[in-house]
Amino acid sequence: MFQLFREIFKPTVSYLGKADYREWLAVKSACRKKKPGTPVTLDISGFTVSGPDALSFFYQYEEIFVRKAFDIDFKKNDPVIFCCGANIGLEIFFFKKRYPNCRIKAFEADPEISKVLSENVLRNKLKDVEVIAAAAWDEEGNISFEPDGALGGKAGTGSLKIPSVRLAYHLNSEPHIDLLLVDIEGAETKVLTDCKEHLLRVENLFVEWHGAVNEKQNLDELLLLLTSHGFRYRLSNKLPDAPFVHRIIEGGFDSMVEIYAGK
Repeated sequence: MFQLFREIFKPTVSYLGKADYREWLAVKSACRKKKPGTPVTLDISGFTVSGPDALSFFYQYEEIFVRKAFDIDFKKNDPVIFCCGANIGLEIFFFKKRYPNCRIKAFEADPEISKVLSENVLRNKLKDVEVIAAAAWDEEGNISFEPDGALGGKAGTGSLKIPSVRLAYHLNSEPHIDLLLVDIEGAETKVLTDCKEHLLRVENLFVEWHGAVNEKQNLDELLLLLTSHGFRYRLSNKLPDAPFVHRIIEGGFDSMVEIYAGK
């Protein structure tokens, strides 16, 4: 009987012994059931990372470190990566763990979260990481912003004024971009359209596309833009059960599609 139980639970015991699984358990224990806005500081893959909201920290951690949403074999040790909507920077630490010599330019619109992002980078003494505390946009200047203290802050609406930078200018400064991540809460089609002259030098692209309630959906425009610049894409969409019945609206958006594109 003991032999039978040992064989049944052998895979589980083996998995429990893995460092990444133990880390996941520690992160889950520290973050779950916390009230919104509860700050947290945790050790992630050898880095010490802080976040202003435990629940969004755990969501990002699972996406990036467990489901490995941005795992790419770059075939080089010094890829150039742009992160638009970098939040607290968990994707930065994921890439720095795998590619210590990578160069990263990170844009974060939320003034308070960009401070946390900068502190995370400085605390861990990361090299070749530039944090830009501004919205990745289609023009330079100041724009309105509506923060939520977690993942859903939106540029172009709200009473707070923040700086914006034209993403196209920054893309133009690099002869080749190995990965461009764009998660800017509804401004993705507008900003990438402004960057169309520079998309030919982008090798891999991730876009989290959002459709705002009561506005014309423009996913078709974005996909056409990508195909016309040599990308092949795959789409991912997390839907609830009975999606015709359960129309979920979050942060003013009623649709969201993750786009993974490459050449």
